Amino acid sequence: MQETFTIPRGFKTGCYILSALMLGMAVTLIFLEKEAQGFIFFSLPFFFLSWSMYAYTRLKLVLDGQTIVFTGGYKPHRLSWGDITRIDMAKVGKYSDPQVTIYYHDRKLQLARSFYRKKSFLEILQRLEKYAPAAAFTAQYRQLSQSLRA
Repeated sequence: MQETFTIPRGFKTGCYILSALMLGMAVTLIFLEKEAQGFIFFSLPFFFLSWSMYAYTRLKLVLDGQTIVFTGGYKPHRLSWGDITRIDMAKVGKYSDPQVTIYYHDRKLQLARSFYRKKSFLEILQRLEKYAPAAAFTAQYRQLSQSLRA
């Protein structure tokens, strides 16, 4: 059974709206550049922010019985469950959000709890534990996984 995980719908809509606003601000600054020199450099951060917000909404994780597919970013990931060599979890950031790191071949895929809702993140962990090799999980992963479910 295939399941797709993305950012929440309300947040995605907000990113689309803010992306359009940032793009509008950048275009406005370019038109203002005719009157005052140097505004073109002020418009570049708005173009970057607009593209970043749009690209953030394109991130998608698809889990099924055979593969893990993460698309929409600079480095798309496609791997089978047998390719996984190690799965680790750590608490990162100011709020100590859990982050799962899946190691395969010479690459790694990081899945942060801050990107998904808590229920979705727990479903991802459940699928990892169901399909990934049992020897791939580290002791730290097992400890933090138990504390998340408690």
